[in-house]
Amino acid sequence: DSGQIQYVREIPEPLYKPGDLTLELLKAVTADAEPNAPVEYEQQTPTTAHEVAKYLFNDVQGSSIDESMRFFDDNIIYRDFNYEDVLKGPEEVRKFIEDFSFPGITFRPQKFDDGVKATCFTWEVVLDGAPDTIKGISFYEL
Repeated sequence: DSGQIQYVREIPEPLYKPGDLTLELLKAVTADAEPNAPVEYEQQTPTTAHEVAKYLFNDVQGSSIDESMRFFDDNIIYRDFNYEDVLKGPEEVRKFIEDFSFPGITFRPQKFDDGVKATCFTWEVVLDGAPDTIKGISFYEL
């Protein structure tokens, strides 16, 4: 740890926001994917931002949307760069998560920071039948 920058990933917000066309494209690419059995996990209640993100993506993903929703505040504002409008409130966020929970898509985390009140983490979307992944970065704030 020399105190010097060792890793950078920048992802610009796109000028054109395809909205639900993104969902339709991803579903078309994975149309032949078989559903996986739900992932088993041990319920936890992490208290720091990076622990929450790790728990949601490493343990809960692919199992219980209800468990994921337990960590979203009633006043959640969720910004996905594929959409013009932000999602507001748990109902809109739940629908978004449900829409993107289909066979053949996996959000694979890569790097997590060590944030306490907020965290950034990088990930890639793995699609069954696609040779490449889609890379991204997320910011979560408690």
